[in-house]
Amino acid sequence: MIEVKATSNIEQLSRALRELGEKQLPKTLARAATLTAYEVRDKILEHVTKDFDRPTQVTIKSLYVKAANPKNQTARVWFKDAFNSGIPADKYLQPQVQGGERGHKRFEKALIARGLMTSSEYAIPTKDVLDAFGNVKGGLSLKILSGLGAAETVSGVTANASGSRRSKKKGNARRFFIAKIANTRGIWERKNTAFGVGIRPVFVFVSKAPTYQKRLDFFVISEKVVADRYLTNFGRAIDDAIKWAKEKK
Repeated sequence: MIEVKATSNIEQLSRALRELGEKQLPKTLARAATLTAYEVRDKILEHVTKDFDRPTQVTIKSLYVKAANPKNQTARVWFKDAFNSGIPADKYLQPQVQGGERGHKRFEKALIARGLMTSSEYAIPTKDVLDAFGNVKGGLSLKILSGLGAAETVSGVTANASGSRRSKKKGNARRFFIAKIANTRGIWERKNTAFGVGIRPVFVFVSKAPTYQKRLDFFVISEKVVADRYLTNFGRAIDDAIKWAKEKK
């Protein structure tokens, strides 16, 4: 998280007190911090669209600004901590900011809880199951967990495959299985083909935690924007406050 704290130099502070009075100063300082925070967000988004490989709309919209106010003159910029999808943006984007090893994802934790994968293993999707953005195709993870009887750890027991007619029709229990085939341990999928039933790996289990390279220099970018733009925005906030005061008269 980057915090834009309200500050001022002597010249601008004197001008604000002279033109606006002490009562309006906290509001003006808060507006300067908020204006700067929005510029930080826009600059970060500019780098996200440039440095990330085909970022999704969820990623692009993941940054939020918490505006400052007269009582708390600090504005904040960070990743949203929750989405309708249930995947916190601050969890999946922080590795892009900080780099290093990633922890287990919710999908992996469900498999571990069910005893289908060890705590030292990680599930890596194969290229065949990725969409154009490099993400696992929608709904596949839940179908796998359902077929393997591990879905209750994230969605309740009703999400697991069962002996019901509806569940059998979906076929997830037969479709997915865990095995070591040709030295590849992971989750495999049965698929009907013109030549009969074929199998393919959809997730490969590895014993080394995947690592991320830092792709977004979030704090360096943010601090530069604050250094370059805050005093200008403080001046703008003073001008706006003077203008609005005149319009009220």
